[in-house]
Amino acid sequence: MSEPKQYQVYQQFLPREIWDFTAFGYRKAARNFESLSSQGGQKHIVLTGANSGLGLAAAHALAQLGANLTLIIRDRSQAQALQQECEERGAAQCRVIIADLALLQETQQAIDTLLSWAEPIDVLINNAGALFNQRLETTEGIERSTALLLLSPVKLMLGLRPLLELSSRGRVINVVSGGMYTQRLSMSWLRSGFANRYKGPAVYAQAKRALAIVTQEWHETWAASGVELNCMHPGWADTPGVQTALPTFRRWTQRVLRTPAQGADTIVWMAVSEQVAGISGAFFLDRKPRRWYLNEKTRERPTDRHALLKYLDETLQM
Repeated sequence: MSEPKQYQVYQQFLPREIWDFTAFGYRKAARNFESLSSQGGQKHIVLTGANSGLGLAAAHALAQLGANLTLIIRDRSQAQALQQECEERGAAQCRVIIADLALLQETQQAIDTLLSWAEPIDVLINNAGALFNQRLETTEGIERSTALLLLSPVKLMLGLRPLLELSSRGRVINVVSGGMYTQRLSMSWLRSGFANRYKGPAVYAQAKRALAIVTQEWHETWAASGVELNCMHPGWADTPGVQTALPTFRRWTQRVLRTPAQGADTIVWMAVSEQVAGISGAFFLDRKPRRWYLNEKTRERPTDRHALLKYLDETLQM
């Protein structure tokens, strides 16, 4: 199939692997996708950030596959409608937990709620996120990008690990970003709370890179106890977050942006497909493993990897 003219114009200026982030890249990959219509039934899937964008699209798709959903969202006013939408689409069950995951105390409360249910978790999807163009600290004194995009997902992984290990094959899906390809982890900058030269997209990418490194560092140990850790990135999707936080980027790329459903497709596939069984420590886009780094200059130093794990240990008192 030939590429439409508007795509040919954009493709002149984009490297091939970046071109894959676009809607056309998705459509090209999707020609070979397996059907998920008979997969996913009854799996207990915990999904964060399910009230809009990629999370909402993933929740709807998983509901249609008959999943048993626990959705963690911040806005209580959306809970009833979200629950009803998912149940109408076919979810075996849909429960909603209210928590602001930028706050570690509320993250712990969500963990405690799930532990009190004592139900095995088959899949944890760490999707909640936002790109902040202004630096702010949470009421707990933590820079909010670090709290929401790194500390909260790690805390959820650790806190819910006992329930993931109760599953016959637990899975953790960490949603990261292609933007991390532009960044090499800087622990001095992260430890400072990005206090100097704060730039929202770079901070977002730093936090996502850090979460990817945690996935790489832990996956072998976790797989040995029956829990697979992987990352994915959704490509360039036209979500409310992009519209609000990156208006210039959206203006230049709007013609090639993916829909939220296209961006969420790999999340859904990783949650339910048997093709993923036994895979741990991988980074997916459009249902295929991808490189963790496009440029070796963005590969972090081993000392920064160790410093990241030490920082998490100190901050979360692991």
